[in-house]
Amino acid sequence: MNTLFTCAIVYFLIAVSIYRVKSTLITTGNKKGRISHAWTLYILTFLHILVGVVAIIEYFYKVTPINYLITTIGLVSFTIGVTGRFWALNTLGKYHSPQIEIREDQPLITSGPYRYMRHPIYFFTIFEVLGCALIPNAFFAFLIALCAYTPLLLYRLLLEEKTLMQTFGSAYLKYKETVPCLIPFSKRPKHGF
Repeated sequence: MNTLFTCAIVYFLIAVSIYRVKSTLITTGNKKGRISHAWTLYILTFLHILVGVVAIIEYFYKVTPINYLITTIGLVSFTIGVTGRFWALNTLGKYHSPQIEIREDQPLITSGPYRYMRHPIYFFTIFEVLGCALIPNAFFAFLIALCAYTPLLLYRLLLEEKTLMQTFGSAYLKYKETVPCLIPFSKRPKHGF
């Protein structure tokens, strides 16, 4: 086992943990709004932690050597995810909430990455979580991220869509007709992503 790589992985996972706690559990803005489906945040947070723990266990108990191509793909995926989430969070500014939450006097945000897709935080989070599992070549952590975390995140996206539709009505319907849900630069289908 490469000691330098091991130190880098440990420091990386610590930094990711601090970043995720900060961006997931700390709300910006001082106004609270109407929260719906709060349970999704708690389960997603648990699954995110589980991916990290399983990745660490797999790395230290791995029998096969690290495939640095997979690690590089993971680093690229993670970097895209973190950079994109940062862009989306900054665009939301004081209206960002880790919950599905609509605040009083909240406008419909359609600038920044929201010009290209309606749910960029979800899109970039998928890249981030999958990248976290790929960096240490953690197969089981990748499966948890792909088969448990991602489907729940997509389900939460659908719940958020309903909340946004109820809140913004025709303005959101018009936005929905012109901007794809999750896949940027795609032609928006009548239903789905």
